[in-house]
Amino acid sequence: MNKLQLGVQSIVIILVIMVTAGSSVQFQISAASVSNATISDEKYVGQKTEMSNPASPTVTPHGKVPHQIVFALPLRNDSKIWTGTVTFTASKPIEIEVLHGYKPQSAIDAEHGEPYHATLPNNKTVAISTMTMFTDTPVKVTDTPISTGSLQFTGSALVFHKTSGEPFTVTYTVDAVARTPNN
Repeated sequence: MNKLQLGVQSIVIILVIMVTAGSSVQFQISAASVSNATISDEKYVGQKTEMSNPASPTVTPHGKVPHQIVFALPLRNDSKIWTGTVTFTASKPIEIEVLHGYKPQSAIDAEHGEPYHATLPNNKTVAISTMTMFTDTPVKVTDTPISTGSLQFTGSALVFHKTSGEPFTVTYTVDAVARTPNN
């Protein structure tokens, strides 16, 4: 039972006691205030405008310009994954990256090869799904190439990204739920 269910159950018990005792107290509760206070780790709905920052030097390939990033959803530290939808517009053509926990069940051999991955500053290794569909087809508004679009995603984190090191601004709306994988 999650905290929201527990909170609602407690409210119902209080109401039953009040009705049984003949109380005429009016009781109102906002579902939004309950959900924001109790299930923030389970669901995220947000709308932000953010400027990019350089990625950590430990994530940037040696000898390359530091990538620019904005984390729309933070990397989960538990076994759950985010699943949801994001719609965005950026000041310049960008990539979107979905990060996945990278824990091979056995050693990867040269014949099979490894998927694109990186080790983050917290020593967590992630496989990276880079979405370039919005980079390759920027929309031209007032003669300035931008990236804009909407997509469904599932993974451990959601990142807006630019490999050239050029700073960008992104406005996005994200609606995501944390789910426990079946495996």
